[in-house]
Parts: sequence; structure tokens; C-alpha cells
Amino acid sequence: EQLDICKKSLADFLDGRRRQFPRYYFVSEADLLDILSNGGTPEKILSHVPKIYLSTKTLTLSDEKKLPSGRPCATEFVSGVGSEICTFEPAVPLEGKVE
Repeated sequence: EQLDICKKSLADFLDGRRRQFPRYYFVSEADLLDILSNGGTPEKILSHVPKIYLSTKTLTLSDEKKLPSGRPCATEFVSGVGSEICTFEPAVPLEGKVE
């Protein structure tokens, strides 16, 4: 019985995050939990980028352009279709909450 209550609470929490950012409807519960729990470390959630953004393979992160918080900046968008790479000018700071 308590397990069912826990599952319901988790489902409600994830549904709330999906309402905040509708692209999360395209990822599984396990992937969404991974994204939310590792949101402070962008490198750890790069594997989920193609699931959230259509035709995106990955983002290139810069180790040289770090924010005072220690988070990297995204410098390039790498397309999942073909071999297109779009450079961000200026680099996009990856700060704030993941949702």
C-alpha cells in the first residue's frame, strides 16, 4: 500500500515537471528522473538531448568557457541528421534549473 502511495507521488511529481516543460513528455520516467537528478551537471544529461530536441545529436560543451558556478557553456549544436554543426555566438551559458 505504501509502495502505491510512493509511486503515485512520484508520478504526480514527474507530471508536474512535464507540465512545466512539455518536451519532457517525449522521455521515459527513468530518463526524466536521470535528467532531473543530474540537472546540475550538464555533461551527465547530454545522452538525453536527442530524446528531447528533434534532430539533435548533442551539444558541444566548452571546458574553457566556464561560468563562476563551474558549469560549462554550450558552444555548438550537432545535428542528428547529416553532418551539420551550428556554432553558438556567443556561447550559451548552461545555468539555472534543468526544468
